[in-house]
Amino acid sequence: MACAICEKIKEKKVYEDEKVFAFLDDKPMSLGHVVVATKQHFPIIEQVPDFIIDHLFKITNKIGTAVFESLGALGTNILVNNGVPAGQEHPHFLINIIPRRQNDNINLRFKPKQLNEEEMSALELTLKEQTKNIGAFEKESEGPINIDRDKERISGENYMTKILKRIP
Repeated sequence: MACAICEKIKEKKVYEDEKVFAFLDDKPMSLGHVVVATKQHFPIIEQVPDFIIDHLFKITNKIGTAVFESLGALGTNILVNNGVPAGQEHPHFLINIIPRRQNDNINLRFKPKQLNEEEMSALELTLKEQTKNIGAFEKESEGPINIDRDKERISGENYMTKILKRIP
């Protein structure tokens, strides 16, 4: 079965290079809603190589600028729905650029949770432990990218299956 996002490469394209493409969303949140996606199929951000993420966000920035200048947007929401519980509808990583205008009636605000000091400290320690070794980034190689299928499994279980089990 073909990926719906991969099929969009041919439709409503506003930008394309060797790594990414951008197209108008067929169900836009606002006039000029653009989707930026990797050409190579990656289901979630954690599977996208660092050098492609770097390029993807640079292109998102440039397209966001074009949205401001050409469509008269007064703001943008740059939105990533990463995983089914986060609202991801297609198993292909992408970034939404949503142009915003005064009184557009789009509500993307959320209600923050109130945590006590103990909960905040526990979360801080957990995240510090997990992020202490960040710093080594994947470099782009000259040859083709080989995908190691074993990396698609987290804790021995397929990521999407794990996420689906969390849904009540």
